[in-house]
Amino acid sequence: GLKEKGVRFYFGPFNFEKIAEAELIVMSPGVSSFRFPEFKKLEQFNREVVSEIELAFRFLKGKLICVTGTNGKSTTATLVHNLFSTAGRKSFLLGNIGVPFVSQVENIRRDEYAVVEVSCFQLEHAKSFKPDYVILTNISADHLDRYPSMKSYVETRKNIFKNITSEDKIILNFDDPLTRRYFPALPCKRPEVLRGLPDGQLYWFSRSSEVHRGVFVRGNNFMFRDKEEIIFFKSSELPLIGLHMVENALAACLVPILEGIEIGLIQKGLKSFQGLKHRIEFVTHFAGVDFINDSKATNVDAVLKAVMSLNSTSQRIVIIMGGKDKGGDFSLLKPVLTDKVKLVVLIGEAASKICTQLNGAVRIKKARSMQEAVRISFEEAKPQGIVLLSPGCASFDMFNSFEHRGELFKEEVLRLKKDMTEGEVWT
Repeated sequence: GLKEKGVRFYFGPFNFEKIAEAELIVMSPGVSSFRFPEFKKLEQFNREVVSEIELAFRFLKGKLICVTGTNGKSTTATLVHNLFSTAGRKSFLLGNIGVPFVSQVENIRRDEYAVVEVSCFQLEHAKSFKPDYVILTNISADHLDRYPSMKSYVETRKNIFKNITSEDKIILNFDDPLTRRYFPALPCKRPEVLRGLPDGQLYWFSRSSEVHRGVFVRGNNFMFRDKEEIIFFKSSELPLIGLHMVENALAACLVPILEGIEIGLIQKGLKSFQGLKHRIEFVTHFAGVDFINDSKATNVDAVLKAVMSLNSTSQRIVIIMGGKDKGGDFSLLKPVLTDKVKLVVLIGEAASKICTQLNGAVRIKKARSMQEAVRISFEEAKPQGIVLLSPGCASFDMFNSFEHRGELFKEEVLRLKKDMTEGEVWT
């Protein structure tokens, strides 16, 4: 194994002197240099600290497509990969979505694509990292338990742009107010240019405005505009729920369009895409109630998008929220919860904080377990309603991951369905 190749292992408490013996330090995204300022001193010892994506990039031969942003990264990256695969072009889906970039980089040829979901954690130690395409899905408050300020969080995410040249392409969300605030467009009639960035080729995606250069929605049509306009898809044919899914689809389509993939193949890829597990995932329907798993909603903005994506005029949406707080401001949910939600059921460490910040906006109940949360929610959602798991928090207080949380939710829903089918009586 690795020991036979001369690899040395060290297990134990944090030891800066031991780490400083290495010439190159590759940081795990889970280790925060904000919490360990000692890492900033390593350069004094002529030691280089890089992220895993930086290390992988140094060996990449193919084209690099990066998707970053607060929400929608996984769906957008997966859809880009699906569009390339449907068109017969070899691509690798890597990064924050689950498969380390560095584990596959040697297998990627010059005519192939690395589609990499990039988190802000991975960008903390990016040095020469330079994508051919950057998609920034949106920006909202997140990870404020790790970063000292919103400005610090945004500046870290902006690292993805620092090596961009005029040959590379930047794709931004025209509808996202914080994206337009932190990356403002100059008021001009020529293609938009970003202040503070190299004069790269900038494209926008929008579901509400007809952008000068990029993709947008007009009526029932997805439009692409650059030197000319083309219709490339009917929005009614998109097999995904929610306005945010329209945004993800628009963003993802720009890359294959700019890479010259035929419109018919892009249409085929869009129609075949079924979305991701734990992201507005329909679980089942029984006793008049729909159950939806959105366990991947780990921040406030994701909860907002989830609720807005559901069509309900019956005031019968019940949301299960809570978990490990990431510094979110849950009071931002008050208007939409008052308008659309009957009850919020709270679990986990953040329950008390959420309860305080939502006070007066919506009815609230607390549950001690996922089983109890599911059963309370079902009783409140009957006879015609929706139970939505959209926590707005990390999962690590009660679960191993957001996937574990989502799977347990589905298990409890199906157990409840079985109990109801068999006529079990419970209170």
